[in-house]
Amino acid sequence: MKSVNKVVLLGHVTRDPELKAIKNGQHVCTFDLATSREWKDSAGEMQLLAEFHHIVVWGAFAATCGTHVKKGKPLYIEGYLKTSSWVGKQREKFSRTEIVAEEVVFLAASAQAK
Repeated sequence: MKSVNKVVLLGHVTRDPELKAIKNGQHVCTFDLATSREWKDSAGEMQLLAEFHHIVVWGAFAATCGTHVKKGKPLYIEGYLKTSSWVGKQREKFSRTEIVAEEVVFLAASAQAK
């Protein structure tokens, strides 16, 4: 049976990117993206729920993102979910789900205006 692990996000960057080269010389760029969902509750009041996503870009495009991604800028991202788990120094368990970006589209600031 075929399965799907695909994420599509349209949001704003919440912090400037971090670009690193790992041991094998490959580049990795990380940054965070905020998305929001709006709806009317049962009383007719508008509600807003923000979500924050950790984005990871690998390879040649990581350097481009490290240069052009900036805090506050709108981005369109396609990728997949990847969850990592680890044990801390005091044996506490941690996990984090991140979006590994396969496509990043730089948008004009008015792209999300309603």
